[in-house]
Amino acid sequence: MSLLFDHVIGSFDLDDASLCAVAEDALEDRGDAVPVRPVAEFASHHDELAHPEEDWVCIPLHELDSARLTGEYVAFTDHSLHGQIFVFERGGERDFVDADAFGTTALADRLRFWHSDYVPERYPPSYDSPIDDSEPPRSPVDPDELIEGLRDHVERERDATRSANRERAAGRTPAAVYERGGDAVPELSTAGRDDGRFHFRVDPPADVAAEWRGDWAFVVESEFGVHQGNEVLVHRDDGANGDDGPFPVPATVERIRGRSVWLDVNWARVDGATSLGSALTDGDATYGLTALLNPVPFDREREAVEALADHPLRGVLAGERPITFSNGAAARSDRFDAELNQEQRLAVEHALLADDLFCVHGPPGTGKTRTLVEIVRRAAQAGEDVLVCADSNQAVDNLVAGSSTREAADPQSLHAYGQHGDGEFVLDRVNASQSANDAVRRAYADVPERADVVAVTNNSAATLARDFDLLVLDEATQSTCTASCIPLVRAERVVLAGDHRQLPPYSASDGPPESSYGHSLFEHLYADGGVYAGVGLQLQTQYRMHRDIAYFPNRRFYDRTLRNGRTVDPLPDRPAVEGYNVGGSVETVGHSKANPTEARLVAHLVSDLLSDVPAEEIGVITPYSAQVRRIRETLAAHTDAAEGVTVDTIDSFQGGERTAIVLSLVRSNADGTVGFLGRPVDGPRRLNVALTRAKRYCAVVADWHTLRYDADGKCTDLYDDFYQFFANTDRLSDVDPEFIPV
Repeated sequence: MSLLFDHVIGSFDLDDASLCAVAEDALEDRGDAVPVRPVAEFASHHDELAHPEEDWVCIPLHELDSARLTGEYVAFTDHSLHGQIFVFERGGERDFVDADAFGTTALADRLRFWHSDYVPERYPPSYDSPIDDSEPPRSPVDPDELIEGLRDHVERERDATRSANRERAAGRTPAAVYERGGDAVPELSTAGRDDGRFHFRVDPPADVAAEWRGDWAFVVESEFGVHQGNEVLVHRDDGANGDDGPFPVPATVERIRGRSVWLDVNWARVDGATSLGSALTDGDATYGLTALLNPVPFDREREAVEALADHPLRGVLAGERPITFSNGAAARSDRFDAELNQEQRLAVEHALLADDLFCVHGPPGTGKTRTLVEIVRRAAQAGEDVLVCADSNQAVDNLVAGSSTREAADPQSLHAYGQHGDGEFVLDRVNASQSANDAVRRAYADVPERADVVAVTNNSAATLARDFDLLVLDEATQSTCTASCIPLVRAERVVLAGDHRQLPPYSASDGPPESSYGHSLFEHLYADGGVYAGVGLQLQTQYRMHRDIAYFPNRRFYDRTLRNGRTVDPLPDRPAVEGYNVGGSVETVGHSKANPTEARLVAHLVSDLLSDVPAEEIGVITPYSAQVRRIRETLAAHTDAAEGVTVDTIDSFQGGERTAIVLSLVRSNADGTVGFLGRPVDGPRRLNVALTRAKRYCAVVADWHTLRYDADGKCTDLYDDFYQFFANTDRLSDVDPEFIPV
């Protein structure tokens, strides 16, 4: 239930302990309930707490106001007649109280410190911190090889991104790319040549023209995602594209002014260059642009790697010295959040004590964001300048604002404690105009004061003209080593927070990264085999999911380390987890996949859920963007509430949660191919993300034969274990597609 309870179980000797004999006042109702069921559930997994003669789990009791053991225990059992009860002695006889009633008694207070939410003033003398004052490196690397490896990764990703975009452009028109939300200009007309550069004018679609109403400043950048300095491909819509013509032509955007775009052709990569000049200035032709590469992120990563070569933190990334904990920020600050649990408090204290580095492993629902907010508040109180970063605007805003609105600040966000809240510090959200949160856009559009806390994406940290005492890098496992270097070189010390059992960093290539530097800095330092493997702290108490939803991810992905911090009720008259076995033909749509049969079944399940769950609290997750579109279309045709239901890919859903989740895995074939979900490196991580978004209900729709059928290069044991979890608990139903009522 807590790190402390783990320690106590190891030192508790049942043979020398006795069943607690209680006085009458120990059973009086105090009103406030201790969450005794999760404590009992955790204790039941430890054989050393099983009574040798009775069907009891023996839970040791501590002193009333300290965590010292008393040599007494209460017994928990699931009685065939009375249900779940706690047993003790009263008046020389055994007696019992219902589990819910027991939680409100004074006696229950004597096991409250076994739950992470309760923090004792005094710990047992034998209890030590899980982290030493000086932690040596486990797997150091050569510092010169580190820098060279980081440089190589930047250039590999640059080339891979260019190649992937070129391949996509070969199969789609600029109009098709634009309609799907990609960076492209669907239509251009030539305006001749200026000083050797080709001049074009953008012809925006009618709806775009109506929206901009003749004020074309930044229309190309804002509407079409094309910027000065970008590498692009020029297309022509008269059949001159492809193997028989010079198009698409690689070029660089040299200048943009309103609707005018000037391009510099990359002649070295062009076949038939002699005739290309006239082909690009044909007044009767229509052209288009697709983005090939934005070099800015890669240039910034490369500059950060060069800066790291002379930065003190290079020695930490290479493991040249031990990690130490002597910083004074903890002593110079006060505890703010009195409701942090034991692991969260330990994480805060060690993060503030760390001289160089600390890692916080935060599995789903364990309160990672709340912990980071406390770290930032206390560091700011200690007089430190704090840089808060994440790889995406959405992740930055999760820390900055959470669920804040213009009317009310989320108390678990930085916004609640900055100048628009309690005024503990001045907060700046760089590029606030890019936020999807209205409260952020309005509050941080202009911050005239010097900020104590600056929040920005990793890449945009390159634009800052100052350095910081502390970097708090959230979702650090979704950022490559090289991307993380951009904010890293602007700070003296760093706290990395994330979950390396969930989504890895994005890569332009289809497969896993060729080098370890394509993984995250969090994994490079903290994960098994990392430079300082295990030097950090895992938050172990999850508050999000029903225990049946958490069971498989906990056992398979977290080595049974997660504890359930509260009782989450399932939806009425439904199991918390269930699976549906259905086949169906799979369509290939571009580079994606769709399964219309699964889409129909998902629509039926969602329609049924709407009787118990608001549409806004239902999520549908699938690995493929084509299936996202198919499910949205099917839902829209069968329920008026379709717009309220979130339907998205696994990658887009990370960080989100819903009361009910329906998962559609799409693949259905005889050879067991499940695509990237079957890759041992990142397939399990994506499955983990999908399963841990649900709070009270999770349904998995799949062809279970395909999932568990053995295939080369596939993590078959995972999916066979997944199948057994459903089948052995009678949670898997076969569905005949002909009887799906949608």
